[in-house]
Amino acid sequence: MVSKMNIEGKTYTSNNVKLLKHMDRLTEIQQKKSARPILLHISPINACNLTCSFCCFANRDLTDRLSLEQMKECVSQFKELGLLSVEFTGGGEPTLHPQFNEIVEYCHSIGLAIGLCTNGARLNKVENWEHFSWVRLGMYGFYEGYQYDLKLLRDKDVAISAAYVWDEAWVSSENPNVTGLWQSPKKKRKTRVLQESSAFFEMLTWVETEEIPTRIAFNAIKDISLVKQDIETIREQLREYESIHGTLKYAFLSDFNFKGDRRNDHCYMHLVKPFLFTDGNVYACPSAELSVENHFNVNEEFKVCSWDTVNEIYTGMAKEGLGFQRHHSCRFCKYAMQNELIDDIMTPTIHNEFT
Repeated sequence: MVSKMNIEGKTYTSNNVKLLKHMDRLTEIQQKKSARPILLHISPINACNLTCSFCCFANRDLTDRLSLEQMKECVSQFKELGLLSVEFTGGGEPTLHPQFNEIVEYCHSIGLAIGLCTNGARLNKVENWEHFSWVRLGMYGFYEGYQYDLKLLRDKDVAISAAYVWDEAWVSSENPNVTGLWQSPKKKRKTRVLQESSAFFEMLTWVETEEIPTRIAFNAIKDISLVKQDIETIREQLREYESIHGTLKYAFLSDFNFKGDRRNDHCYMHLVKPFLFTDGNVYACPSAELSVENHFNVNEEFKVCSWDTVNEIYTGMAKEGLGFQRHHSCRFCKYAMQNELIDDIMTPTIHNEFT
């Protein structure tokens, strides 16, 4: 079993390993000199062609989407601050946005690296794969018979990875896509296809055959004790698969650096990887919706600024030395280890020469 997110020396992760490659930014945060995010997550549109049983955005307004103007202006302002990359993600399925190719072209034109999280059903609709560094396929359409046209990506040297969310406990699920109890049911539909172990093994065989690094994650939107049980169940399933088919080379358990209890409520992700959502607001974190108390959507308390006030708010942080530390008591924090690393950096200590 692959125990680390590392395939032939290449790391597929967003944990401390990558953050530590940006010591200049960490030093600036420590000294409160500047607030210059490295990565901007963008959710262009809330519409989606799938209805997943584990969808962390199940309560979103399906009609919301960003305009091309909003995306370009927001990206431009973050670029002025020193942004290095953008990641298109959900909300919904990014490639459903009618001007997806245009915003990709713009991001490339101003020198940003580009990544995409997609369910893979519309790969042939993207016209500029040569601009992408990587694509992460959500293996959820696998159960509905979608065929992933990997040649489109490989011909353009796009790094391909995949993600799968373990979610077999749908009988007791509280996800609105399973229960039908949405906050606003307009245009929403219930999950049609539920996952089973046999299909999970079939998916593992496919990614191993195609040599695609694939993270197997748990459904975080539940009680922490159940999450811990799910992690053990995933380990058992992977061991069972390996007992039949041999050691997995590409599929691995991704525990998102899961820690259980958090050390404190300190949050710094708005300084590293803020999130432009479909409502036109920039939020502190692209994964706050993974915490059960946020009810399968983005909580307004995570708002940092609007799409057109990025420069004003972020330069204001540096000028005033305020706003570097936010407080969000999410029961599950995908970036707990990153937050703790920055928290350590921000904590004053004496006799530092005695390290």
